[in-house]
Amino acid sequence: MLAGKVGLRRYDSTVSAGLVGPVAVWAAIAFAVIAVISGRRWALLGASLSAAAATLVLGVALVSGDFSLAYVAETTSLATPWPYRLAALWGGMDGSMLFYTAMTLVLGAGASRAPVPVRSVAAVGVGLLSITILFANPFVMPDLPPVDGAGLLAILQHPAMIYHPPILYLGLTILVVPFALTVGMVLGGQDRTIWMSRVRRFLYVSWALLTFGMAAGANWAYVELGWGGFWAWDPVENTALMPWLATTVFLHTSRIETATGRMRRWNVLFASLPFALTVVGIYLTRSGATGSIHSFAEDPLVGRLLLVATAVVATVIGVLAARSEPGEVWGRIRFDRNGWQAANAVLLTTALVFISAGSIYPVFSSLFLGSTVVVDPRYFVVTVMPIAVAVVVGVTISLRRSWVVYAVATTAAAVATWLMVGARVGVFLIAPALASLVLLLFDLVAKRLRGRMLTVYLAHIGVSLLLVGVAGSSFGAEFSGTMMPGDSVTVAGHEITLERVETGDSDRFVFVRADFEVDGVPVSPEIRAYEQQTVPVAEPVLRSSPLGDVIVAISLLFPDGETIEVSVFVRPLVWWVWAGALLLGVAGLVALFGRAGAASGRRRSAIAEPLRGETTSGSASR
Repeated sequence: MLAGKVGLRRYDSTVSAGLVGPVAVWAAIAFAVIAVISGRRWALLGASLSAAAATLVLGVALVSGDFSLAYVAETTSLATPWPYRLAALWGGMDGSMLFYTAMTLVLGAGASRAPVPVRSVAAVGVGLLSITILFANPFVMPDLPPVDGAGLLAILQHPAMIYHPPILYLGLTILVVPFALTVGMVLGGQDRTIWMSRVRRFLYVSWALLTFGMAAGANWAYVELGWGGFWAWDPVENTALMPWLATTVFLHTSRIETATGRMRRWNVLFASLPFALTVVGIYLTRSGATGSIHSFAEDPLVGRLLLVATAVVATVIGVLAARSEPGEVWGRIRFDRNGWQAANAVLLTTALVFISAGSIYPVFSSLFLGSTVVVDPRYFVVTVMPIAVAVVVGVTISLRRSWVVYAVATTAAAVATWLMVGARVGVFLIAPALASLVLLLFDLVAKRLRGRMLTVYLAHIGVSLLLVGVAGSSFGAEFSGTMMPGDSVTVAGHEITLERVETGDSDRFVFVRADFEVDGVPVSPEIRAYEQQTVPVAEPVLRSSPLGDVIVAISLLFPDGETIEVSVFVRPLVWWVWAGALLLGVAGLVALFGRAGAASGRRRSAIAEPLRGETTSGSASR
C-alpha cells in the first residue's frame, strides 16, 4: 500500500513535468521562428531561455525520481545516486538531444547580436527543437508509471560520466557561434577583420574544451573498460576528433590570412566546417548503424532526420565559401613559416578526410548498401599515423629552421629506442616525436618565449608528448587466461599473484572481487552487476607511473567459485598521453586569456594595420 502511495505521489508530481516540459519546448520553437523571421535578439533569447527551462524541468524530474516520465524510468532508479540521475540527462538519446539543443541555443544567443547571425542560430534551433519534440521527446508519460526505474547503464555509472559529456558538449555546441558569425560576415556584409577576431576566440574556446573532453573520455575508457586501450577509433569517438581537427586547421591558416591575405575562402570554409562536423557527429551517434559501444543512444529515424540537417548545413557552407572573396594568389610557394603552416594544414585536412570517410562509411553502407560494416581500427592507424609523424616533423623544422639538428636528434632517438625495444613499427613514431619534444623543450627554456610563440611551443610540445605516449603504449605486453588463488604470472617484468576471490553485495550492486598483488602491492579488481541489470561490468584497477601502467581486470567467475578469467595489460608511457593532452588544452587557454599574447598581438597589429586593412589587434593576437 505504501509503495502504491509513493508511486501515485510521484505520478501526481510529474504530471507538471510531462506538461510543462513540452510547453517550454514548443515555446522555444515559437520564439526561434520569430527570431528567424525578424532577426531580433530578444526572440532568440526567449528561445534559449525556454529550451533551458525545459532542460531544467527534465533535470529536476531525473534527480527527484519522477518515474511517470518514461525517460526517467528508463535511465534512473531509486538506488541510483543523484549525481548519476542528473547525468542521465545526457546519458540517453532523448535527454541528450534536449540538452545539446538547449546548450546550442544558449551559447548562440549569448554571442549573436546582429540580425544574420541571430537568424542562423535560430534556424539551427528550430531544426533541433523540432526533431527533439516530435521524434525524441523525453517528456512522454506512460499509461502506468512504474514505482521504480531500470537505472542508468552500469558502464555509465562512473565519475567521468558526470563531467566528460558536458565538457564535450560545451566544446561542440559553441561551434554554432563561428558558423553564425561566418554567415553574418559573408551574407550580412560584416567587417572581415572583426569576424576573424571573434571567430578565432570562440574556436580557441572550443578547441581547448574538445581537447579536455576527448582526454577525459579516453581516460575513462582506459581505466573502466579493462581493454588496456584509450582510443578505439570508434565512430562516436571520432565525432569529437573531426571538428577538433577542422578547428586546428583554421587556427593555423587564419594566421596565414592575417600575414599575407591568402586563403580567404579556405578560412571561411574551415571557420564553419567544425559546426557541420558536429551535426555529422550527432547523426553518427544516433544513426543506429555505428556498431559502437555507444549504441544505447541511437535511433534510426532521428538519424535520418539529422542526415537531412547535415545536408542542409553542408549546402550552406558551400554557398558561404563560394560567395566569399578570394584571397591573394600564392605564386611560388616558399617553405618559410607560412609555407610550413599551409603544408601542415593540408596534412591535417588529409587526416580529417581519412577519419571522416572511415567514420561515415558504416552508416553509408547501412543506408544505401543494406549491409552492416565495422571499419577495422587498423585503417585509421595506417592512414593517420604517418600524417601525424609528418606534421610533427614539419612543425619542428618550421619552428627551428634546422633540418640537420632535427635529423640527428631523430636518428639518435630511433637508435636508442631500437636498442631498448627492438625492431618495432612504433619506433618510426616515437623517434621523431621524442626528438621534437627534446628540441622544442630546449627552445622553450633557452629562448624564454612569451606571447603567441609561447602558446605555439606549448601546443606542439603537448602534441609531441601525446605522440610519444601513443607510440610507447604499443611496446606493451598482455596476458589473458584463468587463474586460481595462489597462481602467479609475469607480464613484461611485473609479477601478478592472485591471493583470494570473494563475492558480496552492496546497496546498488553485487560483486566478485579478486585480491591480487602486483609487484608486492595489493590491488582488487571487481565485476559488478548493478540493480536490475543482468549484464555485469568490469571494474579494473590501474597502477600508473610516467614509465608505464599495469592494468588488472577480471571478467568471469567460474562455477567452482575460485577460478576467474583474468586480463593483465602493461602499457608503457601512457601517462605521457594525459600530460600531452593536458598541455594542449592549457595552450589553448593561454592563447585565449594570456595577456602577454594579447599585448604582443596588439603591437604587431599597430604596425601592420597601415599596410593591410584586414589585420586587426584581435586577428593578430587571437
